[in-house]
This record gives sequence, structure tokens and C-alpha cells, in this order.
Amino acid sequence: MKLVTTLICVLALVLALAGCSASAEPTGYGEEGWSPGLPANPGNPAAPAPEAARAVEMADASATQAMAAPAAPAAAPTPQAMAAAADPTPVPQVVTAQAPAAAMMAADATTSSVGASSEFADGPVAQFSEEQAALVAQKRIIVRTVNMGIVVANVSDAIAEIGRAAAAQGGWVVGTDRSSTHSGFIAVRVPASMLDDFVDTRIGAIALEVDTHNSTSADVTDEYYDLNARVDSLKATEGALIRLLDRAEDVEDALEVQRELAALQAEIEAHLGRIKLLEETSAFSLVNISLTVAPLDMRVSAGTDRTLSVGEFARFRAKFHQPEGIDEFTTTWDFGDGTPPVTIYTSVASADPGQRTTATVNHTYDDDRDSPYIVQVKIVGTGKAGLAEGSDTFIATVTRIPVIEVFLDADAIYEDGGVEEGEEVEYSGAFTRPDGLRDLRYKWDFGDGSRAITGVPVEGETRVSARHIYANSRPIPYAVTLTITAESDAGRVHSASSFDVYVSESRGLIVGGWSAGDTAKTAVRALSVVGQALGSALIWLAIFSPAWLIVGGVVFVVIRLNNRRRQQQNALRLRRQSQSGGAEDGEAQA
Repeated sequence: MKLVTTLICVLALVLALAGCSASAEPTGYGEEGWSPGLPANPGNPAAPAPEAARAVEMADASATQAMAAPAAPAAAPTPQAMAAAADPTPVPQVVTAQAPAAAMMAADATTSSVGASSEFADGPVAQFSEEQAALVAQKRIIVRTVNMGIVVANVSDAIAEIGRAAAAQGGWVVGTDRSSTHSGFIAVRVPASMLDDFVDTRIGAIALEVDTHNSTSADVTDEYYDLNARVDSLKATEGALIRLLDRAEDVEDALEVQRELAALQAEIEAHLGRIKLLEETSAFSLVNISLTVAPLDMRVSAGTDRTLSVGEFARFRAKFHQPEGIDEFTTTWDFGDGTPPVTIYTSVASADPGQRTTATVNHTYDDDRDSPYIVQVKIVGTGKAGLAEGSDTFIATVTRIPVIEVFLDADAIYEDGGVEEGEEVEYSGAFTRPDGLRDLRYKWDFGDGSRAITGVPVEGETRVSARHIYANSRPIPYAVTLTITAESDAGRVHSASSFDVYVSESRGLIVGGWSAGDTAKTAVRALSVVGQALGSALIWLAIFSPAWLIVGGVVFVVIRLNNRRRQQQNALRLRRQSQSGGAEDGEAQA
């Protein structure tokens, strides 16, 4: 048990010494330079790395528990403990990631205890230039990213030109997207020291217009230091495990050490990949550029300014000129009152060549407090020719429409005994005249198919009348309607009122309770009833004439047969009588 505890303590001390040596060992340019071999706590170079401090604390805790705990069967030592026991000497610090400072030290052939892995010795990351030196001098690692949206004359040509500009400054193209004829995307990396010149000069010369420009910076210095310290500690453990693997005499122990070594190396490779990514992204800034083609001009006309009333169901549509090669259109209406815009995708060709008309949209303004409103229509067209845009605006003045109230005097008509057919009756109505009305007109409609009576009220008057004669009575009432119309700033105003008129028959001349008119009407009705009956009989005879002919023929045949039979019977009776008379005469003679 004491041996196991001793091995664990020795391993912890080895790790602590490795961390301390990494923090204390001079690397790079000394006090004024920068190197990934700096300690994890840059503010206090003498302080041990966090991993080493934690290892010391664990070792102290393990030793204390081992002395306080009762004796127990010894457990099998771990591969790390076996590696530490096999090689308790501190392992020199090794840096496998090619950092900017390490590359510069290699170029200057300065003496340093920090080496560079051959895995990253070649390639773009190893060829560091002045921008990395600037970052080293600042002792900070800054990752900058720029996102831009630009308008260009031709998307394909602009993407190719941006790629050439990035390559000319030592950068490269990360990716492109040319799936659309009127839009595209390209991502490039350029040296960080040339980023501002690339964006302002190179991209500014290519773009017709810069729509958006957003730049972000991320300081990854702390993460970079921490990753290098972790790699140093893990490399020390890796070397110990390798030596332990070489000394392993048991297959099972060798396999266990190999598993631990594989996991450790995978963790080291992950850290090295992250270090390489930080170095590359800090040395070469990423520029994401979204490109849209400059749209063609499209003439759009939404009409003239309009005056609408609150609550009116208004209709809107626009006309536009169709550019050649553009065949798909999107129309968006913004009515300016805070309601969501309305988007439609339908348009039809008009009679004029090259002109199209959008589908009609409807809108209702519910308030006039913010009037007038600016109505805007925007049409975007796409096609083989690229992109086309056009818009137009007009003013919509919304007001509260005046209300006209109309009243009809129907009681006066029924107080006089009602309306008889053939009687001329005067009808009268009143109405209100709100301010802001002009061109007032009235119309009387009596509901009997006769021509309506129209006219213009006298200025300042609020009452109109008309006379009418109903020629016929009927049990169903006639509807008398008075309509008042006028013009206002909000549009045409109209209001109407109506009542029912029952028209009775005329009572005519009445003498002593006897009415010649009623008698004549009664006679006429009786005669009409007789005529109706005769007419019905004739119609029935006409309809059933074939049946009557058949029945008549049958009756005629039956009568004829009966007559013939009687004649035969009479002839036979006479013959018999004549024969009997002849016999009697013969006997008498005899």
C-alpha cells in the first residue's frame, strides 16, 4: 500500500514539475516577445499552471488518506503511476503546435527549449509573415470576422474578382455559392494586417453599393495559452507511458498501457488541432460577402392621390412596365397605417404592349387620426435577365364621411284614408344637410315600375315632395323610396328611406248605398267567371277529343248493330205472319 501511495505521489510531483518548468523555462523572445510556451497565468509567471496546482493538491490529499486509512489489499497501479515510477525524472517541455512566435524563433535561429513538431513544420501555417509578428508584439491573439452585403453588376464576375483579390494579398477562397443568377456568396481569408485594406479598397472597388458591413473581434489569447499548457503536460505523460510500454513484460499490462496511451494521444491531437485553428484564424481573417446583382429599373404607377372614408372597403392595384427577360413578379403593398404589408404574386398583361397590371387588393382604414397615410407599392421581378425593382407612392387621405338622415311622412297619407288606384297622392320627405356636402340630388322610386322622379333640392331646403298615381290596386304593398345623394371630400355619400303603400280599389259613385261601380264590377266578375268556365270546358274538350272520338265510334257501331238486329227480327216476324195467313186462306178455300 505504501508503495502504491508513493508511486501516485511521485506521478503528481512529476506533473507539477513539468508545469512549473513550462512556466519558468524561458521561451521565445523573453520579456518583450510572445510564445505559446508562456504559463497559463500570464499575470504571474512564477505561479504554477492550474493543472500542476491541482495535481499537487491531489497528491497531498492521497498521502493524507493513505496514512489515515487502515491497511487494505494493495490495488494494481495505474499505467500513469507505473510510468511515473519507471521514469521519475522530469520530462523536458515539448510544444508540438507551430505557433507564430515559435516560427519566428526558428527563422531567427535563436536558442529555445520550445521545439516545433514536424507535423506542422510545412504548409501555409508555417509561413508566417508580418501580420503574425504584429500579433506577437501585441501579446494578444485576436480573431476578426467581417460580414458584408454588396451590390454588383454581375454576380459571377464579382465572385471571381474577389477571389483574385484575396489571392493577391496572400489569402484564399474558403467557399462560394452561385446557385442564383441575381445573388451569390463568397467567403475568403486574408492576412489580418491587410483586412482593412482588402475590405475598404479591394471590395469597395468591386461593389456598386455596400448594403451592410459588420465586423466582429474575438480575443482567444487565454484559450491559446491554456491549450499549450495542457499539451505540455499531456506530452510529458505520453513520454512516460511510452517508456513504460517499452518496459512492459506482461501482455495485459501492455494492452492497458496502450489503451491509455491511445486516449492520451487523441486528446493531444484535439488540442493541437484547436491550437492550429486559433493560429490560422488569428493570422488570416474571415470575410463573408453576400452579393446581389444591381436591379433593373421598372416603372410602376399606383395611381393618383385618393380620399377615402373611415370603414370604406377600398380597392388598390398598380400598373408597371415589364422589363425584357423578367417574368416572375412579387408585389407588396404597405398602406402606411401600421397594418402588416400585403404581398401578392399575381399580375396580368394589359392591352398596352409591355404593360402589366397587378391583382386587386382590398384594405379598410379604421381610423383617421393619423391621416393622411403614405401608401407604397413595391414590385420585384426576377428572371433570366436578373433582378428588377420598382415602386410608387401616393397619399391616402382618410376622413369620416358625413351621414345624411332621411325621413318620410307616411302617416299623413293613411290619415286621409289611404291610397286608391287612379288617385293622385303627394308624397313628402325630409333630410339633413351636414357640412361639407355638395351637389345634392334626390330620387323618388314608387316601386310600380314607373319612371323615378329625380331633382335637385332647393339650396338650404331640407324637404322634397313628389306626386304620383298608382294605376292598379293589389294586395301586395308598393315600396316608396326616397334617396338623397351628395359629394364630399371622402367620396360619394348616399342615404335612403322607404315605407310601404297599400293601394286599394276605387269605390266609384255611391247612391243610397248602391254603387254603380261596384255593381258593374260584380257583373264583370260574374261574366268573367262564366267565360272562364266555358274556356275551361273547351280546353278540356280539346285535350280529350281523341277519347271522345273513340267512344263515339263505339256507340255508333253498337247502335247500328242494334238497328240491324231489330230490322232482321221485324222481317222474320212479318214473314212468319205472312206464312201463317196464307195457310189460313188455303184452309178456308178448302
